[in-house]
Amino acid sequence: MMNRAIKLAVASTLLCGGLAHADRGREEALREAIRQFEASLETQYQHCAKTAKTTNDFDVCLGMKANSALDAVNQKYQTKLDGTLDDLKHKAANDSERVPEMLQQSQALWEQYAEAECNGLYEQNIAGTIRGSVSQYCRYRMALQRLTELDEW
Repeated sequence: MMNRAIKLAVASTLLCGGLAHADRGREEALREAIRQFEASLETQYQHCAKTAKTTNDFDVCLGMKANSALDAVNQKYQTKLDGTLDDLKHKAANDSERVPEMLQQSQALWEQYAEAECNGLYEQNIAGTIRGSVSQYCRYRMALQRLTELDEW
């Protein structure tokens, strides 16, 4: 009996350890995908910036970078939301039905926060020509953070 208990404990430890390793591998793969996406956007920005002649031109380049990142956020959010709605069709008795609603609430609150944060930075720099760049970079930075956060859903 004791031998069986030890075998079960060892098997359980190996299984849990394997799952933890799989989670770390998944998380690293997701982080790497975001790093590659970020590098791709930076390459596009640098290409655009080579032809920029004015602050406004640079702001346009940075805006394209921010918009691409925000498009990726919206796409990932929609994929996650669709997944949570699909999960409801196959849910177990003890699974929460509130996950889609909570994801929608999380996204709406993130959008409000990001807008307030970036608008605040714009206002902080209102007297300077850098205000547009600061605001666009904020939108870009916020989008990259949200991509990482959405991976948790």
